[in-house]
Amino acid sequence: MRNVLARGAASAILVGRDGARDLAAPVLERHGDISPGALAAAVRWLCRTHDVTGWEGSSKGFSLLHGWLPAYPETTGYVLGTLLEYGRRRKNRADLAERARAMGDWEKRVQARDGGIMEGTVGGRERRSIVFNTGMVLHGWLDLEAAGTGGYAEAAARAAAFLTDRLGRDGTWAPAVEFAGIPHTYNARVAWAMLRWARLTGDEAGEAAARRQLNWVVSRQRANGWFDDCAFRTGQTPSTHGLAYTLRGLLESHAITGEESWLSAVERTSEALIRKLAVGPRLVAGYDADWRPAAHHACLTGTAQLGGVWLRLYQVTGDARWLNAGLGAVDEAARRQQRGRWPAIAGALAGSFPIWGRYAPLQFPNWAAKFLADSLMLRDDCLRAVAA
Repeated sequence: MRNVLARGAASAILVGRDGARDLAAPVLERHGDISPGALAAAVRWLCRTHDVTGWEGSSKGFSLLHGWLPAYPETTGYVLGTLLEYGRRRKNRADLAERARAMGDWEKRVQARDGGIMEGTVGGRERRSIVFNTGMVLHGWLDLEAAGTGGYAEAAARAAAFLTDRLGRDGTWAPAVEFAGIPHTYNARVAWAMLRWARLTGDEAGEAAARRQLNWVVSRQRANGWFDDCAFRTGQTPSTHGLAYTLRGLLESHAITGEESWLSAVERTSEALIRKLAVGPRLVAGYDADWRPAAHHACLTGTAQLGGVWLRLYQVTGDARWLNAGLGAVDEAARRQQRGRWPAIAGALAGSFPIWGRYAPLQFPNWAAKFLADSLMLRDDCLRAVAA
């Protein structure tokens, strides 16, 4: 039996892999009330990012230097899914479905003729369509369709075709449609969207393309769990944000298809990362190929995302390691949430901790709050399951 480091507020405890020991009391004692109101605050702030654009897309976020930033098609695509899910859990929040529809309609208006979604924010010069942005908006349109809101299937079909038609035989996309002109393992999150579309519509070519891409992703993983081609730009170290995109895409694609190699890849990387979390005090923004810290700041988005990855991994596998690691990571991110009275940032999450760190310095990105909200909802689900 492998042992598990379950990080508490003051010390670590050992828990068996099979979860046979009663987890309810220690888990609830450590994690039950650490972030009251955090989820509602994050959702309120996400609504504010929509308000400031005049109900078009969600603002890219708030900058301490420049104020509110323009609407951002890429992340608006998956912010709307968070609003839909929170609204589903709260009976009297029809306003959130209305917001999500407005965002989805705006995405249709900014969709390019080739079916893709532009890089960057709205305004200024015309920009090319990018694979990752297109996949994130495809997720949003699929979320709207799943919620019973019709009218997005045609746009989703065009986006899916853009992704399928431009994927090479080796499982990578052409430089012309990739951010920074290089392949990225974090496009696993795009392949997850493609699989969702394929299973909804019976698109066999789309599913084959997604599988090809995901198999390329796992081919880039080293024996110690580190991924080549996971950084945003050549010469950079992969961030926890990019790693989390990679892992979540592989994990959810496994959940759809049952492909075990994708699950094994997620566990291999996660095993390395939870060892870092266990000795703390927190995950840094990135690690080198030998898992040595490559930064002095934390990427709060990545911390929140990884917490969600591990909570989903617990739901998929039942392995108690992931429950404890996931709760620890989500709680760490929630501690950094802004909870003051300044409306521009109340409920937001900074890009970095400290805030002047290199990831989105002096900014509160909309996707940081989105992933915090997602992970807090998963946290609620897992705590309820443990307490039952």
